[in-house]
Amino acid sequence: MSEFSAIERWVLRVLRVPPAPEPPEGSPDSIQIFHAGRNLYIWCLLQWLLFHLAILVLLVVLHRMTGIASVSWPEWAQVAWQVIEPALFIAFAGSAFLTFFSQRLNYRLRWYIVTDRGLRIRTGILAMEELTMTYSNIQEIRLSAGPIQNLLKIADVEVRSAGGGAGGKKQDDGHMGCFEGVSNANAIRDLMLERLRQYRDSGLGETAPAPHLKPSRALDAARAVLAETRSLREYLQPKS
Repeated sequence: MSEFSAIERWVLRVLRVPPAPEPPEGSPDSIQIFHAGRNLYIWCLLQWLLFHLAILVLLVVLHRMTGIASVSWPEWAQVAWQVIEPALFIAFAGSAFLTFFSQRLNYRLRWYIVTDRGLRIRTGILAMEELTMTYSNIQEIRLSAGPIQNLLKIADVEVRSAGGGAGGKKQDDGHMGCFEGVSNANAIRDLMLERLRQYRDSGLGETAPAPHLKPSRALDAARAVLAETRSLREYLQPKS
């Protein structure tokens, strides 16, 4: 994404938006960052425009009605309304300005980060939410799209876990993270499914119950898993 404009940087400071999130655990070479599709921003902006047009029409109608009715008002009420009415329009203009940039920044600052060990999702500006999930807890990855999303050619990638994530939407059987409004949903799903498979094949993830092994073979398998775990820990440990 392009650099933020001066106005956007000012809004970020006013709203006290934190910096970009740190990637979850995993190899630095495996980090991939995704953002929401452009059409999601267009849809959100359209909703913003319709809402503020409705408010503006309401203010204009109120202005016309009070302009006619205020003739019969007491003098103190007319003076008070002359102060209140401009304040309402100023508040509307200020709110429209800030909410416009919050919509833009909310779109630009949707972070969907995937590594070979897990994923991290950060959304929101005024109310930020961050969710981290590891492949050891992920149970299901699927696509979801409604009629409007199909029209806009975007979809959600839903990732459900057994409750091992921090944050996210709480489900009856765990947590759910959502890559909302992405234009490359199929590619993101396939990437995570492939990395989930690789993670489980490495012996670190949850797999189906293995057949019974002889004691010697079971011991050898346990030693191999321990060796892989130690080498992975050494690889991920920060260099001094």
